Amino acid sequence: MIKRLFLTVILIFSVFTFAVAAQIPADSETDIYRPGKKEIIDWMDQLSRMPAEQQNERADAALKGISASSSKTPRSDFQLCVGLAYLGNAKAQRCVGYAYEKGFGVVNDLTEAYVWFELAHQGGDKEGASDVLRIITILNSAYPAPSEEELEMMTIEQKRIIGEYRKEI
Repeated sequence: MIKRLFLTVILIFSVFTFAVAAQIPADSETDIYRPGKKEIIDWMDQLSRMPAEQQNERADAALKGISASSSKTPRSDFQLCVGLAYLGNAKAQRCVGYAYEKGFGVVNDLTEAYVWFELAHQGGDKEGASDVLRIITILNSAYPAPSEEELEMMTIEQKRIIGEYRKEI
């Protein structure tokens, strides 16, 4: 009887602890989750104070690490790239595309990768075009594959969100 009561208490405590832990935002380098609006705006605000030359240097370094899947700080690199991507840095937008493609510092999402590669390409990143084609090929091999119209609408929506976030900082 006491054993059963003890096991029940442990089980209830474990379930409660798991439920509470699931609500706490992740913050380590190995945690991967989609950032929220407040996080993104905070990253943008911090990075907007950095000189443009330093922004480009940091975006280059993060892009190199994430595209090669060799970064020792994938979440921090992802955060840097997201902040700069929302500020309009095309290299950082490509970096975010790689992160979503590979699930490096964030959850894997090929449609999100497409959107960021497309934004990088539209923003003048020369390598963005080949990334877009590669992702389209991968997406077309999946079932159900998103249509060109769906991908275009997702890109338009992301541009709208970027504009909204820029107004807030």
